[in-house]
Amino acid sequence: MENYKNTPLWDNSLTVEERLDYLVKALTLEEKIACLTTGCPDVERLGIKSSYMGGEAAHGIEARHDQAFNRGEPEPTTSFTQPIGMSASFDRELIRECGRCVGEEARALYTRNGGGGLCRWAPTIDMERDPRWGRTEEAYGEDPYLSGEMSSAYIRGMKGNDPFYLRCGATLKHFYANNVEHDRISISSSLDGRNKYEYYLEPFRKAVTEGGAEAVMTSYNEINGVPAIVNDEVQRILKDTWGLPGHVVCDGGDMQQTVYDHKYFKTHAETVAYGLKAGVDCFTDDKEVVMASAWEALEKGMITESDIDRSIRNSFRTRIRLGFFDGNGDCPYTGMGEEYINNEEHREICAKMAEESVVLLKNEKEALPILPGKTESLALIGPLADVWYKDWYCGIPPYSVTVLDGMKKAYPDTEITCTSGLSDIYLVCGGKYAGLDESSRLILTDKENAEAFTLTDWGTGCSTLIARSNGKYVTLEEGSCQIKADKDEAFSWFIRESWNFRQIGEKKEDGETEESGKIEEYGKTAWYLDSWNGRQVAIDEKGYLAVIKTAEKANGEGEENEETACFLRSGKPAVFTMETVKDGISEAVKAAGSAQRAVLVLGCNPVINSKEEIDRTTLALPPFQQKLADAVKEANPDTVVVLLSNYPYTINRLQEEMPAILWSASGSQELGNGIAGVLSGRTSPAGRLNMTWYKSDDDLPDMNDYDIIKGKRTYQYFDREVLYPFGHGLSYTSFSYGKLTLEEKADKIIARLSVTNTGSRTADEVVQLYVHKEKSRVKQPVMQLKSFVRLKDLAPGETAEAELIVNREELRYYDVISEAMLLESGDYTFMAGASSGDIRQQAVLRLEGETAGKRSPWEVTAADRYDDYENCFIHKGVEGYTCVIPGKAGDKPDEVKAELPQNNGALPAKIKSVLVYRDFCFERAPEETTFTLYALEDGKIKLTVTPEASEGISMEIPVKAGAGFEEMKVPVAEEFSRLKGVCTVTVETEGKIKLCRFCFR
Repeated sequence: MENYKNTPLWDNSLTVEERLDYLVKALTLEEKIACLTTGCPDVERLGIKSSYMGGEAAHGIEARHDQAFNRGEPEPTTSFTQPIGMSASFDRELIRECGRCVGEEARALYTRNGGGGLCRWAPTIDMERDPRWGRTEEAYGEDPYLSGEMSSAYIRGMKGNDPFYLRCGATLKHFYANNVEHDRISISSSLDGRNKYEYYLEPFRKAVTEGGAEAVMTSYNEINGVPAIVNDEVQRILKDTWGLPGHVVCDGGDMQQTVYDHKYFKTHAETVAYGLKAGVDCFTDDKEVVMASAWEALEKGMITESDIDRSIRNSFRTRIRLGFFDGNGDCPYTGMGEEYINNEEHREICAKMAEESVVLLKNEKEALPILPGKTESLALIGPLADVWYKDWYCGIPPYSVTVLDGMKKAYPDTEITCTSGLSDIYLVCGGKYAGLDESSRLILTDKENAEAFTLTDWGTGCSTLIARSNGKYVTLEEGSCQIKADKDEAFSWFIRESWNFRQIGEKKEDGETEESGKIEEYGKTAWYLDSWNGRQVAIDEKGYLAVIKTAEKANGEGEENEETACFLRSGKPAVFTMETVKDGISEAVKAAGSAQRAVLVLGCNPVINSKEEIDRTTLALPPFQQKLADAVKEANPDTVVVLLSNYPYTINRLQEEMPAILWSASGSQELGNGIAGVLSGRTSPAGRLNMTWYKSDDDLPDMNDYDIIKGKRTYQYFDREVLYPFGHGLSYTSFSYGKLTLEEKADKIIARLSVTNTGSRTADEVVQLYVHKEKSRVKQPVMQLKSFVRLKDLAPGETAEAELIVNREELRYYDVISEAMLLESGDYTFMAGASSGDIRQQAVLRLEGETAGKRSPWEVTAADRYDDYENCFIHKGVEGYTCVIPGKAGDKPDEVKAELPQNNGALPAKIKSVLVYRDFCFERAPEETTFTLYALEDGKIKLTVTPEASEGISMEIPVKAGAGFEEMKVPVAEEFSRLKGVCTVTVETEGKIKLCRFCFR
């Protein structure tokens, strides 16, 4: 159609919905089905050009083009600090500027390439209730208010200021309760109402209703047994309640995983049908599979064309607001060009964020700053002193500044010695040495031709080896699986450059102990060597290092190339010893001892030990790094630590023994300048921790436990001593806080106080306002962050007024009786301070709100509306019954474990659970109780009703195994005739019983 610009789709004077009305009538059914992916096809007659939704932008535009679906030359873009670091700045204005830069570069790349990338899959706002989560670097911390505020600012920067058009749309990840990588594509997150609405949904609510997010991506996990892709809360909460303006997309490949991994449906057609009805608009699976599944769903009557039309409206609503059909040229963002990519302004903003996100964890006796004019020599030591690592969602920066680079610039007149502290070794096996052949394959040879390898031990069985002769990483090649030293970096979805030196004699995961091997023969520590995927290294008949391949194919191994395959089909693993060529710690000690001051740079590689699909198994610092720290500190007591990590560590000994510690997340192209700026005193640090740093792994419950209240997770509920509290961060100066005053408005509370710089340096101060509800019906958090402000550039002696606004709605809790958010009447304590552990001022304000109602015993009570529980989880299967099941989160809902006799011949006790429901109002005595349940095995229920100020009345009800959900009506015991007034009902189950609901009659 030559005059397509005269059609309603291109008419800016019409409303969006009028333009969409025309579109869904004009598109053929086949064209509509093609739009159920993240892209749309060319529709020439309507002027629609092929485009796609998506692309990453966690801390800059990811345009590496190094994955199978988008192979090509990388396009450099500005790389900011990781989101976990940007959030630590507590600076809404600056993170908004970072978002603006990202939006501008997205537009410039669109002008350059066309096609899409204008509705990016960022930010990630999953709640980081467990610091072991592999994707901690991608999100904004453990607090829902902070995450909501900082992500909203980033979103506003991305989208721009136009009231209609979007510079770049933001797609929130991942909706929701997604904080485990192990089995993430099949596991279920168990959530009750309070955890759901007060914690996990809250940052999404803020980012949609306040930040203006355009779209949302669903998560891989199930939520209470329902895969997120078919969770009806997508439509009911995201769209109908919060008013999400654009579309919802599922995570990559999740449509097919619903069948293959969740095993929730038998066909992809069911997934598409139920996904569309649940509110998912775009499926990020193979286009042909999506389209075939949609056709099948239509043909079988699972969906109608109107279901598809609704999806089309949502995805094209986003396209219209992006200016794709801007008939009058009204979109102010069209045509943004190369001048917006990596420009000087973006670099300055990047550098500013690199400084502001640095957190000073400790500074004893003013060990920092290290003033350039008073420092003749510095020893810069550590495995991260002169490296810059990519993370999985980063782009390719135009340049990168290591800590060494930054220090050289900040200390131009200081003699700087830099050493990694890493050792170079020979690998010895059977009296021979590992060397490289002409193609860089590892082969045993004589000592004269041995290859020296730089060994980096990252802890938890992950090490890398770099060949000194060519500077390349040793890798297990995909497909052929040759062991070669030919990789420039350890970076891919599967980190094939990671090796596990497993000491002979240590216990394996299955509890067995390896044979002693030939330790005595070598007189040294002996090792087996395992590849990244657990294959054991052996020596083949030609002397090459090769892996022993069992019959099954390991995950990520790739298709085997028979011509170049180097697997061994059988044999014993090789025994290796190490011969030191260069002792890295001795070199570090020498450097530290010869310098006036030492700076020790420790931390993580962003794709080793923790990344997408890999959770950490411990919070501990790698043992080698602690050993290096011990040696350097002994050589030079004036040693300070820079910790570059994307997650918390249990650095108890560093905290005890080192005079000063800085922390920063990685990712910024200006990383080294940001660190050097703080070390040198060019800027005073004011970053704050957005996660609690614990003292021990023992402080954390099971990773699959999503109940932060009962599990006492995060600063809100944790009740023991921590290493560093949430919000912690020191300064090079000091601040005093004036009296806290509170003013109540109709919809908000305004807190005010003065802050004075009482030190000698100009600096920022982050004032944090926490709230605690006194005397509540429910267990309330110890405190909750509800406002904060970063006061900028306070000069010595200067006083600034801090105004902190708390919206009344953000003081609500979820009431299980009314199933709604409720503002409880009573006293609220407002606490202002420099962290959750450093409260300076308090004030109490009484707020009039609502009072929770009473439960009616004659109405049905859903089992998951409990006030308290023990040993159970929530699950909703395909039958549609939401039930509470005995066991722990992550257990299989339909599995009954065999009762094997114990040593004494007795059968073990059956699994038990306890459910507590408070505030039932019995105006008369009950005669009968009805339970809706599914008993997978014979068991029993103990029902106890306890009136206020008196003993409970109990009865036991035997339960027989059934074939599905059924109603079980039981007359109550005679003693129940005494019941009257407000009571607590306790339901205890014994045996695998799925309890759905109950009531009295």
